[in-house]
Amino acid sequence: MNLSPRFVRYLASLCLLTAPCAVLGQRPNAKSATTASGGYNVANDVSVQGTILSYTEKSKTAPLGTHVLLQTSSGNVDVHLGDARVLRQAKLSLQQGMNVRFVGQSRTVGKNTVFFARLVQTGARVVAVRSNHGLPLAQGVARGNAAAKNAATSQQGGAR
Repeated sequence: MNLSPRFVRYLASLCLLTAPCAVLGQRPNAKSATTASGGYNVANDVSVQGTILSYTEKSKTAPLGTHVLLQTSSGNVDVHLGDARVLRQAKLSLQQGMNVRFVGQSRTVGKNTVFFARLVQTGARVVAVRSNHGLPLAQGVARGNAAAKNAATSQQGGAR
């Protein structure tokens, strides 16, 4: 059976996102939270904010896809954004030195902790890169400010 690389990436992302997770908070007293089923729950979303140290569109390390190394007040965070084409479609360009805010959840991938961003915010602009179920959006499904704000404001509870 011959599987397309896109389908394989989708399956790999799905497997990673259904594994039990601990939420990475920026506040020292932030509590870890996991869902009972181990799935993605937007109520457990947190935000990380800082300066982009590096932007890698096609990372060769797991999880494959776009990565940002973000310098925060708590240290550096590896942020996974999924497919770079979603950002290009939304006409969002991320560059070294930019201040940015990501909303999402942290997961362990191998021996590393990776923050899986669901929303990307630069200034007043918000772009969704993952669904409310934690799955990376595909090209053609990027959601800009209106839909992303609705997704962000529909969250119930959870640390920010």
